[in-house]
Amino acid sequence: MAEDVAIQGEGIETLHLRVLRRKWQVLTLQITATISLLWMYIIMTRTYGSCDPIDSMWCPALDHTLTLSVIEQFLQAQPESLSLPLPDWMTGMGNTGDGRYWMPLFVISILVAGWTILGLQTTKLRRRVNMGILGFALLYLAGLFVINWFLGMLFSFDLYLPFGQMDSGRNHVEHLVSPLLLYIQLFILVFYFLPVISGLLGIWGMSKSKISWAIGSTIIYLGLHALLSYEGVRSTLELNLNALPVQIGEATEWGGLVAPEIVPLLIIGLFLMVFLESGFATIRYVEYAFKLPESCKKDPEYVNQFDNILNIHLQHTVGVTFFVGLVTALALKFDDLIVDLVSVFEGSQWSGQVKESLELQLTYGTVISALIFVIFIAGLRYIIPWPRISGLIEKGIRQIRDQSA
Repeated sequence: MAEDVAIQGEGIETLHLRVLRRKWQVLTLQITATISLLWMYIIMTRTYGSCDPIDSMWCPALDHTLTLSVIEQFLQAQPESLSLPLPDWMTGMGNTGDGRYWMPLFVISILVAGWTILGLQTTKLRRRVNMGILGFALLYLAGLFVINWFLGMLFSFDLYLPFGQMDSGRNHVEHLVSPLLLYIQLFILVFYFLPVISGLLGIWGMSKSKISWAIGSTIIYLGLHALLSYEGVRSTLELNLNALPVQIGEATEWGGLVAPEIVPLLIIGLFLMVFLESGFATIRYVEYAFKLPESCKKDPEYVNQFDNILNIHLQHTVGVTFFVGLVTALALKFDDLIVDLVSVFEGSQWSGQVKESLELQLTYGTVISALIFVIFIAGLRYIIPWPRISGLIEKGIRQIRDQSA
């Protein structure tokens, strides 16, 4: 048992939580997950955030500036000529391209960093800060409204409701408009950036549930976009939303393996995989070290073993990401391979029909052929000992490294 292990000698490094958070391997995993999450979100905005150039219609795409612009136009059309409280440079309105997202992402990163630092403090301090933020939000919402209402009743020596006629001086509802607009604007930003907010909180706050929320919200958005961009739905609801191409073009990217329409989708999938694996790995390894007995946390053997596990995981992340991308590209190219194999039987009616089939070039045809290829690759694990082969490769790399050292 781990409790029965005797301390072989206390080293400089330990496996305590404060030390683990500063280890370069743990920080590398967290930074890798953060970069994957942010870049995945940017690629999603480039892929799913484009709309048809019709300024008079709203597009339900992954672009918060479209919704804020519609609200801004509605407020400016009112007699009071209201405007949203947050400035445009903070929300990204007025910018084009990726500039619409960098400043909100920067502000969100600062807020998440502060929230993470707060989570490392004592329970009493966290409770005070949370109550202070909640109290300030309520005071900003209703403070000026209540004060003006109270002073109005005090100076008029009369009790009245604060919803009277505008010209009577007894209507104080206008003091609620600006706070409500601010909270609506914040709600829209949180709604659009929910995958990033929950993902960053999960990575740096060591929370598996928040990482799951980030993954779930991303998948839900992709599903909603696929549903709303369906031709039947678009023609019925008249949504100003660009759909992904139904027919995939010629494979010209990645050495002729992937079509240009598939590249952003494949990159999103790879970044999603790296974010999920790196985020969960950080929490899993830190929890493992945290649950060790006190004697093991100070044992140099356990520290070295923990470092080796993290180093191997980082190497596997790079290797697995490369091979998953390669296998996926080959799977998407499998429909062309089917046509090439059929061309061997040149002259038969069956081969000609398959070669000229349009279904193989459509999206669902590519998906079906890729699924067949993935099933074939998965079945190879019963024939080829992949763990043995990967172990021999790692052993050879380790021997070469030892010889060079």
